[in-house]
Amino acid sequence: MGAHFIVVMCRLVDGSGSERGPIRTVLVEKEPGTVPVGVTATPIDKIGYHGMTTYDLHLQDVRVPSSAVIEAFAAPGAGGHDFAAVERGLNIARVQTAARAVGLARAAVEDTAAYLLHREQFGQPLASFQAVRFQLAQMAARVRQARSFYLDVAASMDAGDLSPVDAAMVKLTATEMAVDVTGQALHLHGGNGYTTEHSVERYWRDARLTTIFEGTSEIQRLIISDRLLGKVRP
Repeated sequence: MGAHFIVVMCRLVDGSGSERGPIRTVLVEKEPGTVPVGVTATPIDKIGYHGMTTYDLHLQDVRVPSSAVIEAFAAPGAGGHDFAAVERGLNIARVQTAARAVGLARAAVEDTAAYLLHREQFGQPLASFQAVRFQLAQMAARVRQARSFYLDVAASMDAGDLSPVDAAMVKLTATEMAVDVTGQALHLHGGNGYTTEHSVERYWRDARLTTIFEGTSEIQRLIISDRLLGKVRP
């Protein structure tokens, strides 16, 4: 709501009046704290990611000048379609989401280690039980593995050599790991993990979203398998 503009992807109406024209990107300018005429913005209540507000936007008869079309987004050789540019942006965002997932999981491991050292059962800290120690060790190893992977892919991205398959692989690996590790962390907190007294419940909720946006885990598996096996469809 505080932004100065809204970026909208839409199909342009061609000369015949058909709405099957090319996909283009349009900049709808606005004043911060307001929405343009013809736009309705309804806040969506989410279970996590409360650091940003998500809105359901409805556009009806919104008018913008022809200069609002962002020509820079048009992908060369894409026939005027901007979706290829969006796909390139998604590859970058997938690496960023992998980093975000690793951060969530790493925080969960650190918080759980502190909790296990502090919390006592049967007169001794939970950290003294071997089964618990082994679970935490496995969690930490998975976080380290995913962190090394995303750093490697991020280095390729910075060098201008980001592979869509690598982006899909690192997002799939890191986000699925984050869901598992934060879930284990919550479990190791026992009943306390299911309360808001500890941050682990937030890590758990936020990790789940990383497997959804920028393409679900199923989409990442599709991208990877298409690269390995070719695009074979029934």
